[in-house]
Amino acid sequence: MEFSAVATLTQQEPEHVRVQVASNEPGGPDGELAPVATITALLRPGGPEPDPFVSEEHRVAYLLREIGWQPVDAVGFGVPFLVTRHPSFRAHVVTYEGESAELAQVRNSDGEILAELPIASTPEAALCASGWNVLGPAGGGWPDDVLAVAPSDWLDVVRRARTEREGAQREADRREQFWANCLREAILDGHTAVELAEIAGVTAQRIYQIRDRRR
Repeated sequence: MEFSAVATLTQQEPEHVRVQVASNEPGGPDGELAPVATITALLRPGGPEPDPFVSEEHRVAYLLREIGWQPVDAVGFGVPFLVTRHPSFRAHVVTYEGESAELAQVRNSDGEILAELPIASTPEAALCASGWNVLGPAGGGWPDDVLAVAPSDWLDVVRRARTEREGAQREADRREQFWANCLREAILDGHTAVELAEIAGVTAQRIYQIRDRRR
């Protein structure tokens, strides 16, 4: 899907650039383009003597990448130019210490984790089965085993994330109850609250609450 974007300079000192991304399909009551994203920043960081070898167009392209877009047409000021979503999601294989199962981990451009998917056969298969399209190697200096990925359908990805979150919460609630049951039986069998609190990593007051089933 392609979109139109307009880059304009604000009337501020020092000068700033405002990049607005708007839907390529008219969405307003008068047929205007619906805004999608906006970013405002210094046109050329560096004060009164900005780097003369870095063009305004390069700065605008950089700002677009910051909000997940990249230009398709030549960048111009005051006139729309086409942009497209930048495939800024990357996936690689991780194994946590003490665990043998491999996971395909998806991260955004800020390094935040969006998904961790168990690998039954290959990372590509795990990603595709969970709603992520594999675009190929990430490139750009990334190791060869890091993949560029994009969601096939964000709504499907969100549904999957909700299902996994609810399952994890149910499991955490069960484990919490098992833990509390063990502590209650231990203190009823004669162990002190201080001793149990140190082992369990909670306060003695919490041990008494568990003993009395107060919460």
